[in-house]
Amino acid sequence: MIGDNWLMNRFLFFNRADKFIKFLKSENEGAFAVILALMIIPLMALAGAIIDYSNASAIRAEMQVATDSAALAAAREAKDDLAKMQTIAKDVYDNNLVRLGVVENSTIVASQIENGVRVDASYPMPTIFLKFIGINKLDINIFSEIDISGSNLEVALVLDTTYSMRGSKIANLKNAAKNMVDIIMEEETDGTVKIGLVPFSRYVNIGMSNRNEPGIEVPDDYEVSRPDYCRNTYPNSTRKCDRRRENYPCVIDGVATTCSRWVYYNCTGSLGEPVWTCTPRSPQKYRWYGCVGSRDYPRNTTDDGYNLEKVPGLLMRWNNCKSNPLTRLTNVKSEIVAGINAMSARDYTYVPAGLIWGWRLLTDKYPFADAAPKDDNLTKVLVVMTDGANTISPTYPEHNGNNANIANNITEEICQNINDDGIVTYTIAFEVTDSAIKSLLQNCAGNGGSYFDASDSAELAVAFEDIADELLKLRVSK
Repeated sequence: MIGDNWLMNRFLFFNRADKFIKFLKSENEGAFAVILALMIIPLMALAGAIIDYSNASAIRAEMQVATDSAALAAAREAKDDLAKMQTIAKDVYDNNLVRLGVVENSTIVASQIENGVRVDASYPMPTIFLKFIGINKLDINIFSEIDISGSNLEVALVLDTTYSMRGSKIANLKNAAKNMVDIIMEEETDGTVKIGLVPFSRYVNIGMSNRNEPGIEVPDDYEVSRPDYCRNTYPNSTRKCDRRRENYPCVIDGVATTCSRWVYYNCTGSLGEPVWTCTPRSPQKYRWYGCVGSRDYPRNTTDDGYNLEKVPGLLMRWNNCKSNPLTRLTNVKSEIVAGINAMSARDYTYVPAGLIWGWRLLTDKYPFADAAPKDDNLTKVLVVMTDGANTISPTYPEHNGNNANIANNITEEICQNINDDGIVTYTIAFEVTDSAIKSLLQNCAGNGGSYFDASDSAELAVAFEDIADELLKLRVSK
């Protein structure tokens, strides 16, 4: 019943409206036309204004993104050089907006502000409809300020320096890492940015100057007397041989390569009668060269309990400590750059060694206490790069095993513990083909960090630069 009444009322309304319009047209046709014409003009202006202002709003949004990017790039690359800052800001702005056709008439001004950069952008947008009522343009004015005195940063670079990184790979890694440092760090900061470096292979070398740090236990160096070295000698030998260097296929750190050895041939003459000869030998020295091993499981996956079990220093008969020394957290850029430049590619891969020491650099407890306590204004960041799978596993305290599954499980546990500790973790796989380590690295990234799969040196450079940009954004306070 209600629906029927509504339909009837609607019919009567439109029927009466139609009769009224016909009446106006017949009785006052001229007046009605004038009124209608007068109404159409403001209605068209209103519709046109809506379209023009919608266009302005869309362009403003694109300009804001472009201006933010320009300010970030200027702050990153030229915050102390006004002319260069202007050039970079304009180039980035233009590249972002060239597709919209607003570049030619835009005005971009970069300026220095306290602790950062400001970029102002303006564009007189031509109107399409509003020009018919005398409004030929809409001025769009925006700005972006980058203040890099915001959140403090502590960053640990954990970088694979194993045999498989030899040649151009280690050189490209050095360049990418140094570029990242250039982006986020002044020559010497006031402590708002600190960076540490952990080169790793089979072991991590913590540096001989850190021998007596709390949480580290290095036995005293010692010597062992040795018996005389006795063997057959051939003082009357007339034997002569030609020799040549022979190459043969071998595998080092999971990489198929070519090794070489001496081969003797065309031998003539005789060795003669043997003479038993003994030679005194000097004592065998066992020394510490800076390398540390693993605590017993599961403490080798945690950053606590150093009062119960300290990190073991490894004494060696020969200097088999192949990794370059780590660099503790510092606000001096030259110290980090020097550590990166010194890196060399040797020995086998044990990712957990790098992970646990990167984490240790970022905590304010044993063995090092260079890091600040956790704070809302402090971001702790771990950047891990490797080019291959684990090829070594722990034998406690040494790393002389070859069980990749054990090493992978320990890698996974340390990653989980690092993420549980709130560390922002970025991971980079560099020319990695092993799916297991790729999966581990992807799952290791966390707390806002990202995983990068760099298939070549160009992508490696981009990965480090993208991480630096993200860290710079973390410091933006406006």
